[in-house]
Amino acid sequence: MPLKLQIQPAGVVPPKLSRILPQKGDVSPPPAWIKKFEPTVTQNPMTIRRYPFHGGTNFGFAVGSNLGSTFQPIITSYDFDAPLNEAGDPTSKYYAIRKAIGKFFPLPPGPVPQPSPKMQLPAIVMKKVMSLWDFMSMSDYSVFSPYPLSFEDLSHPYGFVLYKTTVSFRTPDPVVLTVKGIADRAHVYVNKVLQGVLSREQRVESIPVQVLKGQDIEILVENQGRVAFGAIHDRKGIIQNVTLGSKTLVNWTMIPVPLDFDSVQKINVWKSKNLTADSTSVPAIYSGEFNIPNDSQIFDSFLKVDGWHKGVAFLNNFNLGKYWPIVGPQLTLYAPSTLFRKSSASNHITLLELQNAPCGDSGTCTVQFVDSPILNGPTPE
Repeated sequence: MPLKLQIQPAGVVPPKLSRILPQKGDVSPPPAWIKKFEPTVTQNPMTIRRYPFHGGTNFGFAVGSNLGSTFQPIITSYDFDAPLNEAGDPTSKYYAIRKAIGKFFPLPPGPVPQPSPKMQLPAIVMKKVMSLWDFMSMSDYSVFSPYPLSFEDLSHPYGFVLYKTTVSFRTPDPVVLTVKGIADRAHVYVNKVLQGVLSREQRVESIPVQVLKGQDIEILVENQGRVAFGAIHDRKGIIQNVTLGSKTLVNWTMIPVPLDFDSVQKINVWKSKNLTADSTSVPAIYSGEFNIPNDSQIFDSFLKVDGWHKGVAFLNNFNLGKYWPIVGPQLTLYAPSTLFRKSSASNHITLLELQNAPCGDSGTCTVQFVDSPILNGPTPE
């Protein structure tokens, strides 16, 4: 019986793999099963699967999540240490597999595939354009409800929603804010001052806050990716009542955060109007511009966000995906060559930074497109 080769394309992430585990780049030697390939197939007919054969990218908000003993958001890269990496380049695993298969089957004619060239650009200066509250004030869409509504109820399946209410009673100091079943991560603010973070992944559903009667509580909720396997019923947002001490908070205004192509494109128009922005450094939108000369070739590249904490990156209004370098292991975002522009058309890089912008007193900071991915950075111990 002849040997059968079956290549299984990338699909749903296996349940055992979490946001931290799958993405380590092409840093390991060819898989151990290559060494067992020859003696095995000479003795027993078999079918071979390699999952996945080609890595990929969860552009935009397409990233999923796993649900094992706890909720596990998955990172933007789907490189997965595959034989063909995120950029479609052959890796050491590809060549090892090709060599092994060549001992049993004729290989395709023509040259052996080689990695494509990559592009590195100078550092790009980023400046704050507006706070997230400035950005949302330009949207005329909000929903009022006595009790919080889910992302699904708001017809806003991905990204972020801001939940806002005003405290109508005198509170203890401090008082515990509780959001049972938060899905998935939330930054809690009192009058725009960060109080703490709620996390489905870390099972943090309550935090102490200091709030006075008449002050606003705002909860910025992030959808970190829908569970991608099993019996899926994964509603997002605030899906139960919110309590402050022993009292239930009511009368909520919900503002979906528009981060589609057209909405991000408007940022470049608004920033030219010299808007009076509030002093909030995060969450905020930062922007930078750069040019690529006409006589330069454009290749794939990787956006490196050193010093930034957590957010979403856009290249020419296209959502490259989420970054979270302080947690890792992914430290760069893949940027295909087709997203860049040449010469007179300026390129725009836009970040929605949620937690910390490394700008210091100067008010400016940088990002850079580099020619190599970093997918095996440090992770929490």
